[in-house]
Amino acid sequence: MEKIRTAIIGAGYRGRYLISLLQNIDSFDIIAVSDISPKLPETIAQLFQGKSLPKTYHSGIGDYLRMLDEDKPDLVVIASPWHLHKVQAIDALRAGCHVAIEVKGALDADEYPDIIRQSRQSGKEVFPLENTLFMNDILAINNMVHAGVFGQLVFLQGGYRHDLTYILVDNEGNFGPRNGSESEWRSRYYETENGDLYPTHGLAPLCMFLDINRTDHINSIASFSTAPGVGLRECIAKRSLEKNRDMSRDFRMGDVITSILRTDSGAQINLLHDTTLPRPRSLNYEVQGTKGIWNAEKKAIYIDGISPAEEWEPEDKYIQQYKHRFWQRWESEALLHDGHHQGMDYIMLKVLGEALLGRETYPATLADMATWAAVSPYSKESIKQNRSIPFPRY
Repeated sequence: MEKIRTAIIGAGYRGRYLISLLQNIDSFDIIAVSDISPKLPETIAQLFQGKSLPKTYHSGIGDYLRMLDEDKPDLVVIASPWHLHKVQAIDALRAGCHVAIEVKGALDADEYPDIIRQSRQSGKEVFPLENTLFMNDILAINNMVHAGVFGQLVFLQGGYRHDLTYILVDNEGNFGPRNGSESEWRSRYYETENGDLYPTHGLAPLCMFLDINRTDHINSIASFSTAPGVGLRECIAKRSLEKNRDMSRDFRMGDVITSILRTDSGAQINLLHDTTLPRPRSLNYEVQGTKGIWNAEKKAIYIDGISPAEEWEPEDKYIQQYKHRFWQRWESEALLHDGHHQGMDYIMLKVLGEALLGRETYPATLADMATWAAVSPYSKESIKQNRSIPFPRY
């Protein structure tokens, strides 16, 4: 391939942002976009001002099948609602396309194993679009981990701690679907599920640090939930224009889900899902080993025998010293085009293009994605059984 003929499924908020970045990377040629919105042609016209427009498919939910058949892309990027990912990924693989897929938790235990089987049968790759793997500090810390700076890793933590009530509850206190909003599909999970819905941002970098699925494996999970719906009911009451509104709505999701994962090497990972309480956004990263510790919230490092006794050091000099080659090569263009996510989405897509062209190695596999995503169904089961349960291997 000289250019990667690329098709997009899903032109919501995330899909549009990926399209805007892909346009700035020479290796990609966006040839088609599929989305059920009747406004898709004008959306694409706005995104491609002054440029050749890709074909659009918007007459129905199955239009992407026609796109696969007519345009025969090399790569399909899937940024659609979660419940569509599995069937769309399998259809794209059957059509002979590589797939890059947005991350989420597995909706059932068989979701990613089924995609793995289809990927093997078709001989095509599936790339997880997990942008946290490409953060400047995460890649530098990964270099430090593998250089032995922290010694043997013993304890790690991460999470998705992000107040999503602005998506789930509107300004009048109404919970649930609103046309054209992510709440259209996301809110229903808070009424039907109780587990870690979105584990990958918190977990993926920790798995990279521990070489999970390479030299180590997760072997068990124990998950715990706070009482369901407390934060959501408080939010609804606060925003509601009807002060006497019935607050007995049946939510299943606890405000905070805590999962403890153990690995074969004896390392422990603590993972949090925390999306319905007021708080600043955080990925909650910490990495602790026999020689030192990194804490992302403090932006600080402590190295035994190097740092002042019992005093944190600012992380900056270490991040600069161990800067990853991706950031050494592409930092300026990443920050130019991707200010919203501090360059990590741009670096992710840049590496994806280089990997498809055979010039780079993508740092995560479909098996890795299956591992991260498995936290969702297995955390639900652990909470349901009120015990630690075995964790799958892929």
